[in-house]
Amino acid sequence: MRNISKLIGIAVIVFIMGLAVPSYCYEVTDKFSIDASLAGVYQYADGVDHSEDDSYGRGSVASDIGLNFHPTEIDEFQLTLSFASGNGLHNKEPFSLCTNADDLEDDLKDINGRNRDYLLEAWYRHSFMLAQDMSLGATFGIIDSTAYLDGNEFANDQLTQFMNGVFVNNPLLNLPSYDIGGELELSVKDLTIKGVVVGSRTDDWKKEGATRGYNYYGLELGYSLNSSLGQGNYRLTGYTTTEDFEGWAGEEQRLKGLGFSIDQKIGELVGIFARFGWQDDDAQIDHDQVYSIGLSLNGKAWGREEDELGLGYAYLEGADKADIDNTHGVEGYVKFKVTNYSDLSLDLQYVKDNYKHGDDNDGMVYGARYAISF
Repeated sequence: MRNISKLIGIAVIVFIMGLAVPSYCYEVTDKFSIDASLAGVYQYADGVDHSEDDSYGRGSVASDIGLNFHPTEIDEFQLTLSFASGNGLHNKEPFSLCTNADDLEDDLKDINGRNRDYLLEAWYRHSFMLAQDMSLGATFGIIDSTAYLDGNEFANDQLTQFMNGVFVNNPLLNLPSYDIGGELELSVKDLTIKGVVVGSRTDDWKKEGATRGYNYYGLELGYSLNSSLGQGNYRLTGYTTTEDFEGWAGEEQRLKGLGFSIDQKIGELVGIFARFGWQDDDAQIDHDQVYSIGLSLNGKAWGREEDELGLGYAYLEGADKADIDNTHGVEGYVKFKVTNYSDLSLDLQYVKDNYKHGDDNDGMVYGARYAISF
């Protein structure tokens, strides 16, 4: 009861801040800016397992604060902090898919086993202008690989778009976050090539008793095309890790796989997206294939241009030796603009895990999200 009262109190503060945030918070000086987001989420899971406690609700409030310093046009420093109250459904997540991809209270403590709390990113970036239409950017520090790989215009932001992790990023790419690494990005007109290296110790790391973690190597080729339909982006991503994961026979194995992400505008109202992924199943993994599709409808269709509706479907195939056979995920949300700095989203999810042995698991998750940003 105390936790519920605490969440309600914080949610009221979130709502009031959303009504009152002033515009000057965007930029302190021409070289230093602050951006922040605050999101309150409540989710209710209904009929998600076969026990007596098959329906329950949980809430959370999370805040991200970014400090950005641009001493010159080609140099940039970024510091990102995050704080949260509550874990939502994270501690009772009934499915193989995460129904709220945001970082919550427990996620922000001892991040990746590094004895570091609340600090998500701390990096420096330098840009090189190689020619009129060619540039090279280099970033180093504590980075989030999802900021560079597997982008998508309509399914990539858990605060303003889909909440389920399968639509935020391709889960089979195993993208590490908030660890020491670097990124190189070469841009030539509409073509981009990105390379990411991260040394990590995320929860997916399964080699018990070791302390050093693993290395992650990602490479992405992206192309942006402006056609008669509208703007489209096409990204092919491949990755591999060092041999620090456990195989099915106890041997050391790599994680490795491919992913393809598409987003395409169709006129002024509609956007469509798709992701496809494959992952080698020599290591102990749950799924080795993923296919997701969806669309985004601009609120201009009903006279409110800053509203948005999204629908998505995902299918994941279980690895040959995994207990899970396949997973289906469906999500729909509608986002209403409340003020210039805040919006309210109503979210509905259905997830079903089918198992090779034992009972299958499925259920509905009803959610509401109020988010402010400046």
